[in-house]
Amino acid sequence: MLPQPLACSSGSIFANNRLLNRADRGDTVSIKAALREARETAPYLVASNEELTEAIVEAATAMGLCVAIDGRE
Repeated sequence: MLPQPLACSSGSIFANNRLLNRADRGDTVSIKAALREARETAPYLVASNEELTEAIVEAATAMGLCVAIDGRE
């Protein structure tokens, strides 16, 4: 049986995100790296990169992290 696609929410996708969890308050997190990790960790995600970017920004800022918007580089 295939896993069910996840909805795009910062709580479900990024609660266990290693990249965000290993960053210290005030650190800068790369959108590009966070997107890559999300896609590698959960390749069945149906959320667009724009939806994931929004979730990353929301989760990172709630954790006191800065966000580098480098997804299009």
